[in-house]
Amino acid sequence: VIDMGFSTLMFTDLRLRARLGQPLPKGCAIDAQGLPTRDPVAALAGLALCFGGYKGFGLTLAMQALAGLVVSDQDPDNAGYLILAIRPDLLVPLDRLRQGVNDLIQRIKSTPRQPGVDEIRIPFERSMRSRARLKQEGIAIDALIYNRLQDMVRQGRA
Repeated sequence: VIDMGFSTLMFTDLRLRARLGQPLPKGCAIDAQGLPTRDPVAALAGLALCFGGYKGFGLTLAMQALAGLVVSDQDPDNAGYLILAIRPDLLVPLDRLRQGVNDLIQRIKSTPRQPGVDEIRIPFERSMRSRARLKQEGIAIDALIYNRLQDMVRQGRA
């Protein structure tokens, strides 16, 4: 499972930075006139840029086009979501696929690391560890978000 966006930062992070008045990292957004900005409010009127330069843009365009197959013209943000399911056992026996993926991961993880790099992680390893830790420690959330969630519960919308 891969769950990812193709912009340099998540929309929720952009909104949070706007609310907190925190600047954006350099090179991740443009304003409504297409000029680079670190102002999250200006970026909300413009857009967050794609990661990976022109290659990231190409990947983003391809995914958005495929997601566009299910996007309604009524969606004001034109926010497409692509869910792609493949049944790999139609192409290769599952045990062979599993062994191939395990071999690939082992080759990646055995790659010599650069100085200061303790571990080569596979996508979702960090988030799975964080999830396990947060289940034990609990989660701190922003007071505004907490209050809005409480309001939704009181109104029967959650």
